[in-house]
Amino acid sequence: MFTNTPGGLVVDINARQRAGRAVAGLLAVDGLAHVYWATGLTWPAPDQRALSLAVIGAVVPFAPRVVLPLALVLFSATAAVLARAYGRGGRFAGLVSFAVAAGLLVRGLAGLVWALGIGNGAGPVFYWLNLLLYTPLCLGFGWSAATRLVTPRKEFLRDH
Repeated sequence: MFTNTPGGLVVDINARQRAGRAVAGLLAVDGLAHVYWATGLTWPAPDQRALSLAVIGAVVPFAPRVVLPLALVLFSATAAVLARAYGRGGRFAGLVSFAVAAGLLVRGLAGLVWALGIGNGAGPVFYWLNLLLYTPLCLGFGWSAATRLVTPRKEFLRDH
C-alpha cells in the first residue's frame, strides 16, 4: 500500500482508488440525506427539532435553504475526491481531498471530546449516535482520505 522512495512516501494506486470510492460514497450518502431532509421529511426522527438534536447536537433549521446548499457542497466534494482518486482534477481535487480529510478528522476528534462528556449537552440520542456512528465514521474515513488521497500517488504494476 505504501512505499518509501527517495521522493518520499507514496500510495499504491489501487489503495488510492478504493479509498476514494469509499470516501466519495460516504459523502454522496450524506448529500442524499440532506436532499431527503430538504423535502421536509425528518426520518429517522419524529420532527425537525428531534432530527436537529440527533444529527447536529443543537437546534438548527433543516429548511431547504440550509440543507440544499450543504448537499451541493457534499456532491461537489464527492466528485473532487473521485477525481483525485483516479489521478484527475489537478490541484483543485487535491485541495478538496485535503479539506475533506481534515474536516473528517477534526469532526472525529471533536466527537471524541464530546464522547467524554465535555461540551456536549445535546442529549442521549446525539451522545450515542456520536459515540457509535459519527465519530468512528469520521475518524476512519478521515484517516483513509488523509493517508491515501492526500499522499502522492505512485502507479504500481499489478504483480508489485
